[in-house]
Amino acid sequence: MSDKKNIDVSFVMTVYNKEYYLPSVLKALLGQVGLENPEFIFIDDLSTDKSVDIIKKFTRNVPNVILAENKDNRGISPRINQGIALAHGKYVRMLDSDDIFPIDSTRKMLDLAEEINADMVYGCFVKTGKEPQFLENETMGDFSYTYWENALDGVLHGRFTRMGQLIKTEVLKKAKGADERVFIQDESIPIRAAIYAHGIVKMDADVVLVPKEIGNFSGNKLQLDNDRFLAYCYCLQDNPQLPDFARRLMYKRAVSAYWKFVRKSKLLPWFSKAFVIYLINKIHSQLPNMKYLRKMQDDFLKLPNVRRVVHPLFSLEK
Repeated sequence: MSDKKNIDVSFVMTVYNKEYYLPSVLKALLGQVGLENPEFIFIDDLSTDKSVDIIKKFTRNVPNVILAENKDNRGISPRINQGIALAHGKYVRMLDSDDIFPIDSTRKMLDLAEEINADMVYGCFVKTGKEPQFLENETMGDFSYTYWENALDGVLHGRFTRMGQLIKTEVLKKAKGADERVFIQDESIPIRAAIYAHGIVKMDADVVLVPKEIGNFSGNKLQLDNDRFLAYCYCLQDNPQLPDFARRLMYKRAVSAYWKFVRKSKLLPWFSKAFVIYLINKIHSQLPNMKYLRKMQDDFLKLPNVRRVVHPLFSLEK
């Protein structure tokens, strides 16, 4: 049995009805090269297909495997946090159960984190359009990278979404993982972690390979606008101590998400207050108008046909 104190990376995978993808995803995940003592944490969100059986089959006799079979369906963000809470590794690398990792990607991300002393390492993702079985043994080529000593500055001046990240576990736990008030975690994890992180690296390389998509939330643009807005809205409300540059840029992103929603939903959106405020912030970002922020928040929270998490927060406290 491996020593839980010496795990280099904990992989946290949320699972919900992905039996088609899982054989290939697991082959690439379990085949990650160059790792000394990895941990594999699978959090099932009450799948109704054969996802759990496939995980059990592929991880039989694999050390350091944790499989949580939950009795209720809560959504992506709380299940990610459940996995983070169970992690023993120095770093956590998260993935959806339809994401495929190049087999050398984790080792290269770890090397970069240690070499530069960065708490967060992000790469890119690519939608390949390929069947998952053709991506099981892919490797990375040469790559360049950009480093920001101020992680929050880096996150707010770049695009750090999807599950292309490796983050120091202590940072993730201090940040309390994903914001569970937001259904999709893509925006909330990087901004929350960056508040507590020292240094972030963005690799100019595809560390996540997305196979041919059968269906996911990326097709629901309203959900994406809603979750993107709320990630920044809640972060602003929860962290009034953040420096002005961060609050300005978070507010700018929140206003932008709201304008996208208004543009799709109103007959003459260019005559709206939303457009004026969007234009002002695009030209020169403003400090948050908290009254207007709450107004935008109320509009989003009234939307039908948007998935939400409505339950007590899952604690990352030990």
